[in-house]
Amino acid sequence: MKKIILSLMIMIVTNLLFATEFDIKKFSDPNKYGWDNLEKYFQAREDKQSRQKLLQIYELKKQDITKNVIKSAIAPGWGHFCAKDHTKGTILLGMEIVLLGTSYFYYDKAMGYYDKYKKANYIGDINQYYLDAEAPYTYSQIFLSVGIAVWLYTIYDSINATDKYNQELWDDIFQDYQQKKIKITPTGFSVRF
Repeated sequence: MKKIILSLMIMIVTNLLFATEFDIKKFSDPNKYGWDNLEKYFQAREDKQSRQKLLQIYELKKQDITKNVIKSAIAPGWGHFCAKDHTKGTILLGMEIVLLGTSYFYYDKAMGYYDKYKKANYIGDINQYYLDAEAPYTYSQIFLSVGIAVWLYTIYDSINATDKYNQELWDDIFQDYQQKKIKITPTGFSVRF
C-alpha cells in the first residue's frame, strides 16, 4: 500500500514539474484551421455536418464483423451471403457439403465393414473385414480434416468479406453524396457545380 501511495506522489510531483502553461490565444486562433472569414467557417461547419450525416447513414447500414463470423461458424458461407459475396459463399458452402458428405459416405462404408468384422467367426473373414474397414475410415478422416480446414477458412474469410462490404458501402455512400448537385436544406437550396 505504501508503494502505491509513493508512486502516486511521484507521478503527481513529476506532472507538476513538467506541466506547461495552457495558451488560450493559440487554442482559440481560428486562422489555424484556415478560417480567414466567416464564410469559410460556415462552409467548414456545413462540411462537418454533412460528413456526420454520412457517418450516421454508414453506421446504420454497415455490418458487424462479429455477427458475420458467428454466422459463418454456424453455417459456412452464411457470413459471405450477408456481406453480399454470394459467389464465394456458394463455393465455400458447396465445398463444405461435398467434403462432409464424402467423409460421411466413407465413414458409413467403414462402419459397415466394421460391423461385419465384429460379427465374423472365421479368422480369414475377420482379417479381411478389418482391412476393408481401414481404408474407408482413413479416407473419412482425411475428408473430415479438409472439411474442418475449409470451415476455419470460411470463418476467417468472413472477416475480410465483411470489411470489403463495409468499405464498398462507405465508398458508395460518399460517391452518392458527391454526385448530388442540388441539396435541399431547411434554410433553402444549395447547388454545386
